[in-house]
Order: sequence, then structure tokens, then C-alpha cells
Amino acid sequence: MIRKIILDKYPDWDILEASSAEDAKSLLTDHQDIDFFTLDQNMPGTLSGLDLAEDLKKNYKNTKVVLITANIQDAIKNRAKTIGIDFVEKPVTAEKIIPHLD
Repeated sequence: MIRKIILDKYPDWDILEASSAEDAKSLLTDHQDIDFFTLDQNMPGTLSGLDLAEDLKKNYKNTKVVLITANIQDAIKNRAKTIGIDFVEKPVTAEKIIPHLD
């Protein structure tokens, strides 16, 4: 759904997708020039979305990172804010995603 929303607005963007945080980290070894990340808090594997976000912010300081999750606990929101990433509550809609792309 996120892919469709992004490509409807920016059809020329290249989108990489990973099934887990570990897969995402592997993908990034071949792709260093990333403009935008979307993550879910609850992902397969050993790393959560916030764990991955902390790693990403170290290496991609100027890249926008958005946590899109149904896990809306204050602790999750506060940690996202501390890391310096945006928080979007599911369900995913264009109205919620598009402002983070611009």
C-alpha cells in the first residue's frame, strides 16, 4: 500500500523493499543514496523498526525516516521522537503518508 501511495505521487521514484530489518540492512550495502525510509515497529526478525531506525539515523543523518505502525503506545511514540523520526499511525492512507514525502 505504501508503494502505491508513493508511486502515485512520485512515479519516477525507485523503491526498495525488505521483509525484515536484517534484510533492509543487507540491501543498503549496495544502495547508499537513500532519500526516504518507511518502517513498521513490528517486523520479522530480531530487530524492531525503532532499533533499525537508530541504526539508520547514524549512517543516513539527513534521510527522512518514518515509523508507520499500529503500535501506538506512548513509549513507542516517545522513542521515535527521541531518535528523530516521524511517527504515523496505521491504517496507512495517502493523507497520512504524502506530507512526509514532501
